[in-house]
Amino acid sequence: MKKVFKFISVILSVLFALQAFIVPGFAFDSMSLTEEQWQSRYDSLIESNTLPLLCVGADETQLNITWHTDKNAAYPEVKLSKKSDMSDAVTFKGEAVESENDYQLVCRVTMTGIEENTTYFYQYHSGNGWSKAAKYESKSFDSYKMMVVGDVQIGGQSTDNPDEQSRIGYVWQSLLDEALTKNPDISFLLSPGDNTSTGKSADEWQTFMMPTYAQSLPMALAIGNHDKKGMAYNYYTNMPNEYYGEYFEGLDRDFWFRYGDVLYLVFDATSGSAADHRAMAEEAVNANPDAKWRIAAMHQALYGAGYSMLDSETGILLNGVFQPIFDMYDIDLVLTGHSHLQGRSKFIKNGLVVGAAKSGKTYTNPEGIIYLNSNACCDTSKTWGMPHCAYTFKDGDTTTYTTIEFDGDSMAVKTFRGDNSELLDSITIVKTKENTVDDFLLPLKKIPYAIVEFLGLAYMRIDAVVVKIRGGHF
Repeated sequence: MKKVFKFISVILSVLFALQAFIVPGFAFDSMSLTEEQWQSRYDSLIESNTLPLLCVGADETQLNITWHTDKNAAYPEVKLSKKSDMSDAVTFKGEAVESENDYQLVCRVTMTGIEENTTYFYQYHSGNGWSKAAKYESKSFDSYKMMVVGDVQIGGQSTDNPDEQSRIGYVWQSLLDEALTKNPDISFLLSPGDNTSTGKSADEWQTFMMPTYAQSLPMALAIGNHDKKGMAYNYYTNMPNEYYGEYFEGLDRDFWFRYGDVLYLVFDATSGSAADHRAMAEEAVNANPDAKWRIAAMHQALYGAGYSMLDSETGILLNGVFQPIFDMYDIDLVLTGHSHLQGRSKFIKNGLVVGAAKSGKTYTNPEGIIYLNSNACCDTSKTWGMPHCAYTFKDGDTTTYTTIEFDGDSMAVKTFRGDNSELLDSITIVKTKENTVDDFLLPLKKIPYAIVEFLGLAYMRIDAVVVKIRGGHF
């Protein structure tokens, strides 16, 4: 009998040793739900309007969070601890500002001093005292992986349709479950916009925040045209380094953040204020001259698959505003959405294809920028290739997600099916030279771009009239 127990103990020791190599030390807890379980969760939480959203901070050592609470119980405070019983908690205080309704305030707090590869627990002060402790696991700061999911668009194309809202919420929940289970080392999620449908509904934001993953996964959320239909984005997010510019109006704003060796510039592509977009890019780049990689994100699908390039607003106006900025400030990769079509461009510089960017290949110090257009959660579309496309995903009934992994001099971009994580497309960029902005040519490039800035302001005035007539952005 002793030999049997000894044999079993040896086998168990081997299995545990193997597990250490197979399973990362820091992973998301599995939170899979059946449709029935999701519907039960949806029904119990949809009326609360108090769920928190964990957001990226200004850099990897910070975390932002926001939530709604009753006016008479608004304490913008968060406790952060390395112990589940919160015994060594540090308290961070933020601000409470007006919400979109008369009975609540919006609490926003920034947590600082985050260390890499560390398990944390946090509580926020809800209307009923301290919330239940949620877990957040930081990953590596130098070598890490992030995720891109576009056009979650809770609510779809409908207005005030709880069934459709819940259905898309479950797609969103299931996609997060699939992606994070297969990629437990994800550091944060970036969305190129259209996070909700009407831009006005608290229900849509509550559904967006309803997957428990949202309390463990920091998010960076760009503004899309559906978000721009109302002002709700303003009350449910807490993005770092928000840039309101000189000419932005209403909900308009860009933002930027730094994570490891990567500078992320997130643009509000629904605003035609070229002057403000360029100024934000310059501010971010000047504040991070040592960043090895520069990634931009915006909603509309520049150099996307299918019909997106045939759209006059995208093909002419937005290319005129943003493509010169991306070239001026030496952007490596641009993340977009909007068209609900998964695709990736070849290398593009100054509006021209300058390299093939074939799937599965590695390129060292390539010329040009890659434009990656993400699929949608709310609905997907069949797509077809364009001359500038290196890859297009032609299954119109399947969600997708993309991971971007940084390791030393390499950036690996991989796109997967959202239902089974089948690898669809990949490309690796190796950069052995510094990311720079040409200090001599930049002033010369700004001269012709001044015309774009002027036309952008004229467009904003015209667009404001059009939006008022049709009752919002479409």
